[in-house]
Amino acid sequence: MTRHFTGLIAYPITPLTHDDELDMGVLAHLVHNAARAGVSGITVLATSGAGVTFDRGERKSVVEAAVQAAEGAAMAGDAPIPVYAAVSAASTRQVRQFSQDAERAGAAGLLVAPFSYLPLSDGEVRTLFAEVADATELPLCFYNKPVQTQYDLTPATLTHLANTARVVAVKETMRREHIVSRVSVLRDASGPDFSLGLSSDVQLLADRPDVDAWHTGLAALMPADYAQVWSRSRNGHEQGSGLALLQAVALALSGVRHSVGALHALAGELGVATANPRGPFGLPGSADVQLLQAALS
Repeated sequence: MTRHFTGLIAYPITPLTHDDELDMGVLAHLVHNAARAGVSGITVLATSGAGVTFDRGERKSVVEAAVQAAEGAAMAGDAPIPVYAAVSAASTRQVRQFSQDAERAGAAGLLVAPFSYLPLSDGEVRTLFAEVADATELPLCFYNKPVQTQYDLTPATLTHLANTARVVAVKETMRREHIVSRVSVLRDASGPDFSLGLSSDVQLLADRPDVDAWHTGLAALMPADYAQVWSRSRNGHEQGSGLALLQAVALALSGVRHSVGALHALAGELGVATANPRGPFGLPGSADVQLLQAALS
């Protein structure tokens, strides 16, 4: 049985031209590089990909381009990797539409955060995921980001969703207290075939936790170094110089308030052609860019 949302999952930015249009060629380049480096999967249109700034047609086009790029990489001899799509939106109707579009575009699974302008209850979250499961046959990953959504996944709701709504994975942030006990609680609530993944690059690279998946935006821009760190961590090998480089870059990124803009700035420093993200995402200042440059040197 295929276990979705496992391994090193890279979250690319969504590149833009200076005319504020999607740049599918650069996106394909990012996907190809990630596949060649050995990442386990790609997720588009999540936080790193600024998915909330794109309309329905644009979102579908991004998923299609990423899927085609992954398929092209496999035909060229790279290992086939799944493409997942983030589909969060302010209304259940939109989430259903984005989910169906992503499925038609060839996505292998969906990343869903219970986004709303007001905090949601357990019952409302369960209903949202039931609606998504009804709209598509794809497996779902629960994107738990309590600081942003003001909802924190409860063990009881996780058990319910795993049993009723085709939720097969959780993406949990390491930027919370008692993360070790939190992982244990989620594991007990979800079962042995469930994929438990963690995000937050600074903490991932410091602790290199033994979980089913690492979810990271940085891995899409520096895939070779990140894939090596992941592989060495899984196999119990000593780390090389790539770890120190990634740690320096992750620390620099964490100090920039405008995280999406910082990823676009980092992309530029790494030779990836992209314009700035769409508003309302802000841009890093010159001092922040200098920190990124110093981390890369």
